[in-house]
Amino acid sequence: MNNMLKFLIDLQEIDRQLFEIDEKKGSLPQQVEKLELQAESVKTELETTQLTLEDNQKELLSIKGTLMDSEGKVKEKQDKLYLVNTNREYDALTNEIETIKSEMAIGEGRQLFLELEIGKLEETIATSKEQSTTFIEQLDANRDELKEKSDLTDARQEELESQRAELIKNIGQRYLRKYDRILKARRRAVVPILRGSCSGCHKQLNPQTIYEIQQMDAFIECENCGRILVVIPGDDN
Repeated sequence: MNNMLKFLIDLQEIDRQLFEIDEKKGSLPQQVEKLELQAESVKTELETTQLTLEDNQKELLSIKGTLMDSEGKVKEKQDKLYLVNTNREYDALTNEIETIKSEMAIGEGRQLFLELEIGKLEETIATSKEQSTTFIEQLDANRDELKEKSDLTDARQEELESQRAELIKNIGQRYLRKYDRILKARRRAVVPILRGSCSGCHKQLNPQTIYEIQQMDAFIECENCGRILVVIPGDDN
């Protein structure tokens, strides 16, 4: 048997087992990663919303304080109206009162806007916290499931990957590139012939091709699917 073919057969068997391990884990790693990104996004949004809420609350508190001061000033100036002696002093106080009231109207409008915004932000924060809790619960459940499955397979996967790393040292780069290209496209790059056909695509092979494959001293690909054809002892070829 051609040594290169033997190495490729062994490599295919290792990759088959590695693929089965990945299948056992399923899409859990991707689900965990997706949930982690979603949880992080919700957390960032929650932190930003919380900061906006705090800024609005501070501004609202400041406006309320200013309005309270302005009310005191209006009352003070209104009281002085009864003490002035000239129309000029009366008009000046009246103008000052109107100016303060005009500024108060702007402040009251801003107060109303902030109160509405704060209400919306508080609702958003409550919703985000619920979403965050849901994501974290799902994430914890998926992490636990992934860990349980990983604990059963990680040791074997590490062993197989170590064997694979050693094995590919014996395979020429030209063959390895071809193997990897086929594996990526077909999942199995090396397949045995079964009952005179390629077991990968079931294409019937002619007698001469079957004979050459049976000799196991040449690198022969299926004309239909491109897989590397071999004979495995014990198979019905």
